[in-house]
Amino acid sequence: MIPDTPRDELLLNTCELMSLGGDDRITLDERSGLNSYGCAPEPMRTLGYSSSTASFIGAAAYGYVNSLHDQIRGEVAVEDRNAADVYEAYLTRAAARIWKVYGLAEGTDLAFGPSGTDLEYIALACALEASAKVCNIVVEVDEVGSGCQHSQAGRYFAPRTALGREVEKGDPLPGFEPDNIRVETVPMRQVDGSVSDPALHAEQIRHAIATSIAHGERPLLHVVHRSKTGIVLPEWDVLNALAGEYGCELDIVVDACQGRISPDCLRRYLEIGATVLVTGSKFIGGPPFSAVAIFPKVIAERMANATSLPAGLAHFFTKAEMPGHWKARKTLDHQANFGMLLRLEAGLFELERLLAHSSDQLERVISAFAAELRALPDDLPFELLESPASGDLEFEPLHPLDRQSLFVIALKPSFLGDRRIDFDDARAIYRMLYRDLSDRFEDPAVKLVARQICHVGQPVRCLRGDQGWHPTYRLSLSAGQISDLVGLDDELLRARFRNDIARIGRKIELAIDLLCADRESVKGEAQVV
Repeated sequence: MIPDTPRDELLLNTCELMSLGGDDRITLDERSGLNSYGCAPEPMRTLGYSSSTASFIGAAAYGYVNSLHDQIRGEVAVEDRNAADVYEAYLTRAAARIWKVYGLAEGTDLAFGPSGTDLEYIALACALEASAKVCNIVVEVDEVGSGCQHSQAGRYFAPRTALGREVEKGDPLPGFEPDNIRVETVPMRQVDGSVSDPALHAEQIRHAIATSIAHGERPLLHVVHRSKTGIVLPEWDVLNALAGEYGCELDIVVDACQGRISPDCLRRYLEIGATVLVTGSKFIGGPPFSAVAIFPKVIAERMANATSLPAGLAHFFTKAEMPGHWKARKTLDHQANFGMLLRLEAGLFELERLLAHSSDQLERVISAFAAELRALPDDLPFELLESPASGDLEFEPLHPLDRQSLFVIALKPSFLGDRRIDFDDARAIYRMLYRDLSDRFEDPAVKLVARQICHVGQPVRCLRGDQGWHPTYRLSLSAGQISDLVGLDDELLRARFRNDIARIGRKIELAIDLLCADRESVKGEAQVV
């Protein structure tokens, strides 16, 4: 049951509170205590390399937000302060810390939201403030958040909003007129799943921008900085040229919601006038969902004098979550979302902890992980898939956080043999990995493998064969993992990653065996009937 007021919410335990204030994906199942990602917003006993999909909170971060929760509860109850005022004060403090950790320039604005998908509405509203008609030029949905295809069109992406309003998925938000918003997709992958040629992709983007302007629309170009499979497109040189060519005729928003971006790289985007969206989960390591939109000076100045916002934004955002000097924030309700605040604080704790380490320390951990994945032994059931568009960036000097820390693996056809594992089966195996399967076995050694809780990144459609989309998973590092491992020497780091990857491989093998055995059992029963 959702508490009636923020004061009631604060009486919940920290885990329960952090499962509120988002959409249904973070609602905890009553039986398992897990959300739809197979995680819970409290420390878990898991072998987890799933930060591309599902982030789980570390013990240190949980201890921090648990203490913070108690502090907030005391401020609201003992001092009898308005809960929304307390919420705004903490968000203002969080904004100052983000400003510092990313080294943001004067004139930059920050807005908060439950997720990157929600913040797409803000980016769209900023473009509509400059033009009555907008063309949202985006990449395909399989490489970004699944709800973005709706939010980028100004439509509800889920049947319940973060503030608890029941809506009809797919309906337009009030204030976002469908006739004034056009979405054009420039796919980054070909029909076979291979990544598009960057030069061809750049020409397609340039054509979409020019066509949009010719039709009297304002183009809103989406850049994906580390997609679900680690891709960065368009490349920096292309984007920089587009920004220079079209200037004030073009708005740019960078989907960096994976959080795999250095402060230096983030500032580069802001300097060319791009808005950057970052989530506090995934790589950064807070529980889903929390997010921040970082606006460059040109957008901040545009929005500072806006007198209103699309009415539908009030279904997702509160007054405190918008920059304090935006006049239009008065159209939003003054209320609190303490669940989101604690999730944001957990991510900020991990980000600050990560960037307190030297570049050399970060480099060692990230490089060791990459080296092990590029030297997978033959006895594993999966192999590495690499793409030129998902490697290290070509900036000089290169910050460790701009190196590849998200990798795609595919089940080997040689391992599967004549066993057919399709994309839906891959999803079922994904769920089996984070479940205790030991009750299906008698052998103590096998039980140990079956009992292991593993979290990997969800399957993504990025490799197509004769039988359809190939089963893939993702292995990725998080900020918390890197901070926990910086003290190990090179040999111990490699050994740790090598052993963890092997353990995940054994659980995948077991899950495939169980899936196929169950399938044969059902087939046999059907034949008997």
